Amino acid sequence: MSRVRYVPELFLGLLSLAVAAVWIAKVFSATIHDAKHPNDTIVITGSARKPIDSDIVQWSLSVDGAARTPIAAARRLKVESAAVATFLRGAGIPAAAILPEVVESNVEVTRINKHLTRTTYHVTQGFEVSTKKIDVVQAAATRLGSLLVRGIEVSAEPLAFISTDLEQAKLDALQAATAEARRRAEIIVKGLGGRLGHMRASSLGVYQITPRNSTDVSDYGINDTSSRLKDVTAVVSATFAVKR
Repeated sequence: MSRVRYVPELFLGLLSLAVAAVWIAKVFSATIHDAKHPNDTIVITGSARKPIDSDIVQWSLSVDGAARTPIAAARRLKVESAAVATFLRGAGIPAAAILPEVVESNVEVTRINKHLTRTTYHVTQGFEVSTKKIDVVQAAATRLGSLLVRGIEVSAEPLAFISTDLEQAKLDALQAATAEARRRAEIIVKGLGGRLGHMRASSLGVYQITPRNSTDVSDYGINDTSSRLKDVTAVVSATFAVKR
């Protein structure tokens, strides 16, 4: 008789535990479901290109006075340096834009044969040109050969074009790239039936400063100075919240 009495009590106890387990599982599942969606995110890359014009040109030149003795080399440099300075000013470059550098000297020893060497003394001077008169300097660069024809040992680096608006152009490109990332994210999320939330995080790639309309890209970034007209390109990776 006692065994008959205990069976219903055991059954009711197990049933209560089962119901409680189902209820807890349902609540737990609902909690996970509700907590999951606020953390849904989407990562989108946006890019933008900002055209920019250079307003400063820089030009480096060097004159070499070479001779068999130090005195002769120095005298030759004096004459050739004056000729280069006159050429630059005559081309329309302001005197204040022409900066002579410190004179340097070195000795070159060339072996002619087993017993004979030749010593040449070099005295050199550089000139740094920096001005906003870009057209004037470009025209002067095309006529530099006239000095070589006269026997003046002058060499020149390529023109370097600089923009004082570069930092602002970087900010403008960054802003446009971020907006482009949001537009792309909105299109994708809308297509999936969701709504785009706030930006959660973002990271900026390296800037690419390239000649106008160039497609060149470098992992380390490009900082072109060879072109007067440039593009500043920014790339942004943005993480947005997604709402159901």
